Amino acid sequence: MALRDRLVHLLTEAAEIDHNLLCSYLYAAFSLKRGPAHGLSEAESKVVGRWRETVMGVAIEEMAHLALANNVLLALGGAPHFTRPN
Repeated sequence: MALRDRLVHLLTEAAEIDHNLLCSYLYAAFSLKRGPAHGLSEAESKVVGRWRETVMGVAIEEMAHLALANNVLLALGGAPHFTRPN
């Protein structure tokens, strides 16, 4: 396999990994309880809110990784890769 083909393959795998991770982090962030209506005290709500912010920050970083992997794929003459296995 040519070096370019190998690099395109690895970047495609990286894009799939980043896509799966960002979906997992988004699911986790949006699955956290919110406030007293969900059985949390005020203190617990503040802590869970900080968790949500942290997890969302990581999801955003994964989105940036996905964009970077796809930008390099395009620079190499490949196609952007946004599919992922379930």
